[in-house]
Amino acid sequence: MSSQDVHGRKITLNECASVTGATTWQEQGYLSAAQNPAGQQLFSFSGPEAAHAAYQQLLADMDACQTASRQLQARQGVAQDATVTRTAVTADGTSWSRTWTGVGGISAPERQTNHLYALQQGAVLTLFQFDELQERPAPAYDTGTDPSVLAALAALGVRH
Repeated sequence: MSSQDVHGRKITLNECASVTGATTWQEQGYLSAAQNPAGQQLFSFSGPEAAHAAYQQLLADMDACQTASRQLQARQGVAQDATVTRTAVTADGTSWSRTWTGVGGISAPERQTNHLYALQQGAVLTLFQFDELQERPAPAYDTGTDPSVLAALAALGVRH
């Protein structure tokens, strides 16, 4: 796991969203058996209000992600096929799924589904992300379990 002081610096999460205002950022990367990337990130803030503001901005960014992704696809000359769906909402968390043809850069330049989970507890914003890349097939993920994923992240968060 890597950890660094970020002193409010903007941290880009994907083509749609970023986190600003954190004091520290911890990140742990993973690879699935199919070699698809995943990662957990913990952002610590000066207080619960700052973490809540970052979470609210993330909600707004992800609500606009389908439009932003399609605009990026249009600029790159690929099919404008991005769809973004909120897959679960709990008292302190939200998850999304984005299926699209990526354009390279942050995302792989291929058909994929990106999953993002965000949870705010006190002065900490916890994110978990993983990708399903078409060129690295694995059993399809069922987003019906996303409320359970958010609950598991919340249970882990009480240990921070």
